[in-house]
Parts: sequence; structure tokens; C-alpha cells
Amino acid sequence: MLFTRCLLLFLVVFLLGHAGSAECAVSLPRMRPYTGIGLVVFLNSGNTPRQELQLQLYEEPGLVRAGVLDGSGITGNEWIFGVSEKALPLIVSARKGNWLRIFFDDAGREAWIDPQNMGRFQSWEQYLKKQTGRMLPALQPQYYQLVEQPGGKLLGVMTPKQVFKVLKLDNSWVMVLTDLSQVGWIRWRDDDGRLTVSAGNK
Repeated sequence: MLFTRCLLLFLVVFLLGHAGSAECAVSLPRMRPYTGIGLVVFLNSGNTPRQELQLQLYEEPGLVRAGVLDGSGITGNEWIFGVSEKALPLIVSARKGNWLRIFFDDAGREAWIDPQNMGRFQSWEQYLKKQTGRMLPALQPQYYQLVEQPGGKLLGVMTPKQVFKVLKLDNSWVMVLTDLSQVGWIRWRDDDGRLTVSAGNK
């Protein structure tokens, strides 16, 4: 009798736990990446398919090789930058000379690479300027606010479906032209340094 009760209790706890896990898996938003210091963009001139791009990964610049990553194995930020055969942007967290420390998967793992002539480093200002973009979903309400100037009067509220064009950056703020032909400022990264916008080859 005691064994039966224990077994039933175990089954109830097990089923409730899995039901809760499934619900959380559905409802939790994707982890937005940290912005780091900029991006390295690998441009395809038309001769080299993305899947043939080979990146040597290092634990430290030039020391202790950690593996090889090809273009087809790089995942994690397609929902931010879109998928393109012509350009592959990777977020850079640090720089030492020509060496760049990149985030190379959706778990936020990092490694050093030497992009040589294959990739070009761009600051966020260089990359975002004149891009079109959208707000990311599941942000806190204040990040959807379009204001007259940083910290200024509220002009409206953006939605993740609303397209804008980037005009210029000022620290964590970006001036945009909305699809309603309204000019204002939004935050392009939050207080933790994570992206609040998607931009690029969508």
C-alpha cells in the first residue's frame, strides 16, 4: 500500500514537472545577445558559398586552437540579422590587434578568430547606420517607446512588426525614421547591454 502511494505521488510530481517545463519552453522568449563592441561581417563576393567559410577558433589569440567552425554551422542570431548568402555578421565581444573574440552560437560561447581578409570589423554605428530594422519581441514596455530625444517627450509606441530606418546613433539610443514617416529616438540596447532591435538582411 505504501509502495503504491509513493508510486502515485512520484507520477503526479513527474507529470506536473514536465507539464510546467513544456509550458515554460513555449512561453520563454529567446535570449537576446549581448552587443559587445561591434560585429565582424563576412561578405560573399559570389565565389565562395557560406558553407565553405572556415573559421579557426582559438582559446587565446594564436594560442590553443579550440576547433574549426564552418559557415553552415554558425547559428544563433538569424532571428536578429536574418539569413543571407551574401553577408554573415557575428557579434564581437573584444579585440586585440587583428584578433576578434566572437560569439559563435546561440549558447553565447566565445572564441578568438583572425578574420584576415575574409571578414571586416564594424562598430555598431557603422553597421546600423542606414539599415532598416524592427524592435525585438518580448521587451519591457519602456524599450518600445519612441521619444522626441533621448529621455525626452513620448511620441508613440513601436511594435515588433513596425519597420524603421536608422539615421544615427548616440550611445544606447538610435534615431529612426518610422514607416509612418515619424522621426524619433528608441533604445537599440537595454541596460544590460543586450540588443533590443533586429537589423540587416531580413
